Amino acid sequence: MGLSRKKICFAIACLVIFTFPFEGYGKSPSSLVKEGNSSYSAGEYDKAVTAYDEALKEDAESPYIYFNKGAALYKKGDYEGATEAFEKAALKSKDTGFEAKSKFNLGDSAYRSAEALKTKDLQKALDGFSKSVSYYQESLRLDPGMKEAAENIEMVRLVMKNILEEIQKQKESGRKDQEKKQQAEKKLKEIIKEQESALEKNKGIEKEKAAKGDSSALNKRISDLADEQKAIKDKTEALAKEWSRDEDQTTASDKASASKHLENATKEQEAAAGNLGLKNTKDAAKNQEEAVKELKEALDSQQKDSNNGSVQDNKSQQDKQQGQEQQQAASSDENRKNGTDQAQGQTAQANLSDDAQEILKDEKENKEQRKAVLIRSYKEVDKDW
Repeated sequence: MGLSRKKICFAIACLVIFTFPFEGYGKSPSSLVKEGNSSYSAGEYDKAVTAYDEALKEDAESPYIYFNKGAALYKKGDYEGATEAFEKAALKSKDTGFEAKSKFNLGDSAYRSAEALKTKDLQKALDGFSKSVSYYQESLRLDPGMKEAAENIEMVRLVMKNILEEIQKQKESGRKDQEKKQQAEKKLKEIIKEQESALEKNKGIEKEKAAKGDSSALNKRISDLADEQKAIKDKTEALAKEWSRDEDQTTASDKASASKHLENATKEQEAAAGNLGLKNTKDAAKNQEEAVKELKEALDSQQKDSNNGSVQDNKSQQDKQQGQEQQQAASSDENRKNGTDQAQGQTAQANLSDDAQEILKDEKENKEQRKAVLIRSYKEVDKDW
């Protein structure tokens, strides 16, 4: 566990073992800390936190009690609470070495929070990992001999590099998907124009038929229009099949709605072609009008899906990323979370762009390190300092 052999955590120094005026009426801070440490060792982290909270009521300025509380909260998986406790430990400490250890555990906490974000929002996860690096850097600045902090920085940067590459892949995938959607919309708009044109031709034929009656020339135009209508139906049917093969969009409700409208349009187009074949131009016109309506509704649904599709694409890519990165996180040690210190957060945000560029340009490939990212942490209990 890195430097856990130095027994840094769970430290209630002699500093807090004072004689309080009310000590005879209740438990002393030191005895409460002993209870907390005992509960921690037994894996009873709720009880440990309760004991440390009671101790803090008697000595609210002890950085060691906050440090112990942070470790117990971390063990519970309450990384936000652990961060708050470790931050207070760092702020209240007058010992540079102890502050360095608190910053180290803040780095661990930020790492854990960032891990949880990888399947939800890669950019936020990247920000979290950057914050983790900032904490480790601060720890190393306070204690240059803390080699584990330097090692963790390099390993977290490898994780960040993977995320940056995945974000780039998502952007490229999103660009290609957007191009496909635009092409599909273009095809659909062309079909709508052709269907509207066929409808206008049919209306013209109806007017001429009402004014002049049937003629061989008119019947020839109706026959040609029936063939044209069938060709439009075939294009619509082909586009519907193309959309159904688009696996990335099969879960989108708007996409499903667009496909349904295309299916309805195809049926109306087929009926229109049949009626034209029978020289029934009036009923054919009704079918054509319905077809135009369905096609336009399909376009509207497709455009809505285009607006929503990028969110679904990101989720799909993040699901893939989760499986790839769980192996890296499996061997990570247990003491990190998302730091809430505002100044640290702003620093991480400000430096993220530069860090990202540096990682992309300068990070060396190290496959062995990628297989198992071991983040060391200070977490073992030093019984009752």
